[in-house]
Amino acid sequence: MRLTFAGGAAGTTGARYLLETPDAKVLVGCGLFAGPEARWRRNFSPGPAELHEADAVVLPSAGLGHAGFLPQLVAEGWHGPVFATPGTAALLPIVLSDAAQQFEEDADANQGCEPGPAAPPFRAEDVARALALVRPVEFGSPRRIGGAEFELGRAGGRLGAAWTAVRAGGRSVVFAGPLGAADHALLRAPDPRPSCDALVLATPRSPGGHHRAGRFAAAVHRAVRRGGSVVVPVSVLGATELLTLLHDLVATGEIPPLPVVVDAETATGVHERAAAELRRDARMAVPETLVSRVPDQPSIILAGFATADSGRVLRHLAALLPDPRTGVVLPGAPEPGTRAAQLADGARHLKIHGRYVPVRAEVTALGAPGGFAATAEALAWASAAPPVETAFVVEGRPDAAHAFAKELHAEAGWCAVVPEDGERVLC
Repeated sequence: MRLTFAGGAAGTTGARYLLETPDAKVLVGCGLFAGPEARWRRNFSPGPAELHEADAVVLPSAGLGHAGFLPQLVAEGWHGPVFATPGTAALLPIVLSDAAQQFEEDADANQGCEPGPAAPPFRAEDVARALALVRPVEFGSPRRIGGAEFELGRAGGRLGAAWTAVRAGGRSVVFAGPLGAADHALLRAPDPRPSCDALVLATPRSPGGHHRAGRFAAAVHRAVRRGGSVVVPVSVLGATELLTLLHDLVATGEIPPLPVVVDAETATGVHERAAAELRRDARMAVPETLVSRVPDQPSIILAGFATADSGRVLRHLAALLPDPRTGVVLPGAPEPGTRAAQLADGARHLKIHGRYVPVRAEVTALGAPGGFAATAEALAWASAAPPVETAFVVEGRPDAAHAFAKELHAEAGWCAVVPEDGERVLC
């Protein structure tokens, strides 16, 4: 089998792994890129011709980094089957529709503001056509694509997330995006890795520590003492856990009952219906102080996108970053080159919709979310099954990816490689 890293290689994001077997071509992941301007602009260009040759697409999750390019691929004429778990299939309409709307709002705001894109990468009608191609597949239920067979297993970390095992001609490859932690607050732990010849494994996320809730609460208190609001760039998928966190912090008296504004779609209802993926003791809740628009008083504003490179959060940042009373909380580990990463690195200004905005707000970066497996846990998951011929480390910062590849070599004795963007290999 031949594997092309058309996206997702270390430092590029946007998972797009094209696996060519003797009888089928399978695209695992169809994600958007995040990061510096040159990489972000790739989302506004036609997809590579090789992606259009895929017989089918398998989506590892509903995140934009795994599924966000699908509407554009469909708009360009591709119309094969799209396979995803029921959880991912339920989330896709929310995630992609919200993204389309935010992209269109950005395009309107960017008119005449070079170098901002003048047109969105996809629109609502493209999302509708893409969703019509989705075919839900249960975990552990083998399916065929031509002469290849694939199976999805639970990856954890976010609802519906799956690792993908593809088998053809006596060979097998497993694709595993970011794995969930075994003690995830809401979701069940990942299923064991099946035996395979090659493993494509996402770089583990550095743990954010056990004091994330306390640091979040402290940032809120500092902003309230200054008389300011707190802005949180967040994805649709991340909003559910943040709302639960905010509810718990208010319920225990760790933060005051501030108005909470969610300027993005939420997937709380989908999570509540997905009982099979939730831990038995999982509990979801939302603050009683949810309001529909930003009030004229200190409040907590959750808005997409998490990268702060696009979406409604830009409107809030443009209005509030110049105010020294404001607090900005970054709940995840920002992708290098994004506006969120610039804020985490102490940027004194950001360019938003053609204007430079001074940064006088206090910025608090919480580090990677605690729901994902750290290095030791990811290494234990990977090495619990028989050794592989080659492990390809993807979807992370280059330094972190190379460090994890060294761990795989040192601890498991594997041939571990960090592939280049666009590289092709045999497996």
